[in-house]
Amino acid sequence: MKRIMRVLWSRWYWILGALTVTTAGCLIFLQMAKPRYVAEVLLRYNDKQTEFDELNKIIQPDAGVQEYLTEKYVIKSEEVINGALERLKYPFTFYTESTFLTEDVYPFKPFTADIVSYESSEYEYGTFEIQPGGVITYKAESGEEIKRFDLAKDTVIAVKGLSFKVNSVATFTQEYGFTYNDIYAMRERMDSQIHVDEAEHNMPILTISFTYHNRKFTQDFLQKLIESYQRYDLEQKKRSSNLTIDFIREQIKIYFDALRKSSSELEKYKQGRSVPNLQASMSDVMGQITGLKTQKNLLEIQKSYINLLEQSLSNRFEPINIGTIGLDNNSDGMLVRLVSELNKLILDRKGLTIGKNLSVNNPVVKAADDEIERMREQILSNIKVQRQKNDGTLKIINGNLSLLESRLNALPSVERELSYLQNDRDVNEKIYLLLINKEIETSIMKAGMLPSFTVLTRTDSYKVYPRGARLLMLSVLFGLLIGLGSIFLVRYLNGKFTEIPKIGQNSHVKLLGTIHRYQEKVQNNEKDLLHFLDNRSLFAESVNNVRTNLNFLVIDSNTKGKLLVITSEVSGEGKSFVTLNLATSLTKVGKKVLIIVSDLRRSKLHKFFNNNNRIGLSTFLTGKADDYRKVIRHSVIEGLDYVPAGPVPFNPTELIQNERFENMIEACRQEYDFVLIDTAPIGLVSDNIPLLRKSDLVIFIIRWLYSNEEAYLLADQIADELELKSVGVIVNDFYRDDLYASLASASYYASKGYGYNYKYTYDYYGKSNGYYTDESTKEKSLLKRGFHRVIKLFQRT
Repeated sequence: MKRIMRVLWSRWYWILGALTVTTAGCLIFLQMAKPRYVAEVLLRYNDKQTEFDELNKIIQPDAGVQEYLTEKYVIKSEEVINGALERLKYPFTFYTESTFLTEDVYPFKPFTADIVSYESSEYEYGTFEIQPGGVITYKAESGEEIKRFDLAKDTVIAVKGLSFKVNSVATFTQEYGFTYNDIYAMRERMDSQIHVDEAEHNMPILTISFTYHNRKFTQDFLQKLIESYQRYDLEQKKRSSNLTIDFIREQIKIYFDALRKSSSELEKYKQGRSVPNLQASMSDVMGQITGLKTQKNLLEIQKSYINLLEQSLSNRFEPINIGTIGLDNNSDGMLVRLVSELNKLILDRKGLTIGKNLSVNNPVVKAADDEIERMREQILSNIKVQRQKNDGTLKIINGNLSLLESRLNALPSVERELSYLQNDRDVNEKIYLLLINKEIETSIMKAGMLPSFTVLTRTDSYKVYPRGARLLMLSVLFGLLIGLGSIFLVRYLNGKFTEIPKIGQNSHVKLLGTIHRYQEKVQNNEKDLLHFLDNRSLFAESVNNVRTNLNFLVIDSNTKGKLLVITSEVSGEGKSFVTLNLATSLTKVGKKVLIIVSDLRRSKLHKFFNNNNRIGLSTFLTGKADDYRKVIRHSVIEGLDYVPAGPVPFNPTELIQNERFENMIEACRQEYDFVLIDTAPIGLVSDNIPLLRKSDLVIFIIRWLYSNEEAYLLADQIADELELKSVGVIVNDFYRDDLYASLASASYYASKGYGYNYKYTYDYYGKSNGYYTDESTKEKSLLKRGFHRVIKLFQRT
């Protein structure tokens, strides 16, 4: 954990910057985002509201199980939403504009007005603005000339397609804008923001929510929506009962007229004739006739009920309310059972399309449609049978009436006529009284009707977007993720060398040391040569440390001149720089050193000696100089000579591998303590491979955070393939950057076969102890420097 914290602390300003950006972005977003509020209400659908519902429940015990799910479409219907908008009385939307946001100021209204006229086809949906001085300006969307009106009571303001009369004007001190709310456009907007969901599965409780950007409007509109829905629900219930009442009243009127007529004729007959007492047999016959005629009239009423049922079947996917069409279990048991089954099938289908959101093209729904159609056909067939049955019953009744009337015909005419009149009156009276009782019962039920639902909660509103505290917390979390993620992402994507302990897997490959970054600017001339190692800097000491380690890697100490071949994988890794500084360090301990530049293609080392490179190694190898001593140059540093590369030849590989060059090296080894050969990158060209085999030590340069992350493997490869006696690796341009600090300890690398001990890890080379002259100020972190500056500023004040 400590190592991870060190890595994170190395880029603390990345984390701080990410937090600053995300937090600032969050605060700006909170200023610009249009808020959204939600109002919710719970509706519980009741099992019984009226006697009609109780009757239907007895007749159809399965009806209404899932019927409440269809109410979601009723709630969002055009009639209900329009009713809510009309109750809200919201013809205009008033708003204010700020830098980032347009804010609806409801319920405040700068003025109230009545709409005089409105033509949607002509209105151009322009924008009105109210000035504090009491002036209204209007600009149409087409960009026509701005119109101005005085805002005062009883003023009629008319634009193309719209005119309204101002009723009252409020006191205000700022500018407002407003737009006209077309009821159809408003309905579409409101419909998209209304959501109706089942609170829990198979429970008759619905959650109705409404979302809008003004808190008070959200609450008020949902309240008006519930009121409109209640009114609509009661009207639908009353409309159903009104059909029955209207039908009963029509029959009452018919039988009232028939009763009045028959009573009048009977009275006239009694007054105009002397009526004898009827015999007992006559009374019995008339009683039978009255009963048969009563049955006949009831069958006619039942026939009307059946016709009403047949009309109700035209609406395929809506349940049939048996109680409102006059059917009962006693006389219409089969039809009642079939209609109950049909209603159950319809409700099951609604459960599929609404409860499970299945498409009408779904095979299951299509199968339900086929079953409903089959049941409808069965009901229609039963209606046909019922009609035939009624017609047969009527035929029998008419036959019995004919027999009884023939018996009456045998009686004296006065008695017979009187019995006919009396019988007609009695029949009409019975039917009339029956219908009167039916009307009273239905009216009582209608008066006791209640809505199908009960409101369980208040229509309170709350803010759902944006939630400042949550967004701020998320922005901080997101900032931390960005900051921390960027640190580990950079580490992960870094393909450069940082793992010093991995050097040394091969027994012939050793780590010579690490050369720290040279802090001053390199000018590529003799001045650099004089100043590289002239102070007690961390850089100078790291070069001297490499010089010391050379003694342990050069096997044959009796050899007069040590041949050191310096190479790397690619250019730019500091071969020439390391060669020059290592040679300079060797001269400080009294060694005589010769640098030979064998990179005949792109040599730059001669610049540090202010040499023009016109004569050099290529001059000797091509035979233009007969003696190698003629290409050796002396430097400003005592004991340090060098051979520049010379002009670029056309065949550098052949020249380097020429016997002439080998003889030159052997001769130089006899004259110098160390011969350092600065070669071309071995990863790019193979010019100097023969030199590697003949060297006392191959020095392989890896540049910190520049060389490929697997560059150390090339050192292992050349040691094995060329069977070299010893390869020393120098990590060049090392500087402390805890971002790339190793997350594993030295013991971990040792257990994996890497490196040797703590001395060869980042923890050792990256450790600051304040001993060297260039550490004290440059190693201070930005945070510490900033902290000290703040303290000094407070001390001054």
